[in-house]
Amino acid sequence: MSLQPYCFEPTLEDIDEPTLETISVNSIVAISCDERTKKETKDWCLCKKCTTMKSDKEYVCCFEFENLTKLHRKKNCIINIPSFQKVIMDEEILNITRHQMIIKARNSNKKKMLSSPYPQNKTWRFICYKQFIHWINSWSAIGKGNHICIPACVVKAIRKKYPENNGNYVGFKENNKFPE
Repeated sequence: MSLQPYCFEPTLEDIDEPTLETISVNSIVAISCDERTKKETKDWCLCKKCTTMKSDKEYVCCFEFENLTKLHRKKNCIINIPSFQKVIMDEEILNITRHQMIIKARNSNKKKMLSSPYPQNKTWRFICYKQFIHWINSWSAIGKGNHICIPACVVKAIRKKYPENNGNYVGFKENNKFPE
């Protein structure tokens, strides 16, 4: 008898069909962010927690994401729900995520950044952003060529906890490749 790797991996057929229908991919493509940089925050933010950002694409409120609406039911900003605080902002959880990222990292610079015994705030923000994206988009492919903008309220909360000394942040990076 020989070992057969991955023989217990679930297949798509193992997943209940109704479950697949209730979980949707990030609906950011349906959100029109045109000229939001020219508007006041109160004119586009529905959760009352967002802040101004650098580009129109970053002017997105958590109430505009279908996946997030299921979590907060348009009653409260996503940053105020207990699971956000635990999954995204808790340092013990982030340390576990950091160690998983170190193991998976193929890029030596990224591995070095994550492996530091005292990670910089930039590293913690990176981990928080990744953790948030995986948390809300667990059924969609994320990675090279498929960037997803994070709601302004979430970015604000993460930057508040892990601020950059000079106040300059990178912001959302565009890509030219569309997801398939």
